[in-house]
Amino acid sequence: MAATTPQAFDPDPKHLGLVMTFYAGSAILRGQVVGYADAGDTRTVIPAISTAGIPIGVALESQATTGGKVPVAMNGAVLTVMMVDDGSTLDAGHWVMTGAVAGCVIEWAPSVIGHVAVLSTGAFPVGYALKDSVLGTATAANYGSTVEIVVNTCPIWCDVN
Repeated sequence: MAATTPQAFDPDPKHLGLVMTFYAGSAILRGQVVGYADAGDTRTVIPAISTAGIPIGVALESQATTGGKVPVAMNGAVLTVMMVDDGSTLDAGHWVMTGAVAGCVIEWAPSVIGHVAVLSTGAFPVGYALKDSVLGTATAANYGSTVEIVVNTCPIWCDVN
């Protein structure tokens, strides 16, 4: 398995729930999971990772200019997101969360729920899979596996340990 190299791709929306326009806090690629930075500015998003960027949705367009506008598909949207590596597998019905690669997801690990430090830095669920994931391509570009999800960024505040 190789780590995904973030790239712009078509998230292939099947259904759009809430869509809002935000400002880019840094360069954003179409299809990346985005969120507010921990010290976020009003309506400004960045590519979310597990240590920064509380996720709110998926960028529908790329925006290279900081301060430029970017439409974001939010809760209720059905679309495809990229996983953190080309060999990631995920079963339908499982939840995803942000990972270590900007704008990409991993399977959500319930064991982190009780850790407030993790929850305050972005390890929130992004949504749940409607289908099994599709393996990525282990090329020089390292395109990650993809999975169709329903965006549902509501945090789960309980300890299952």
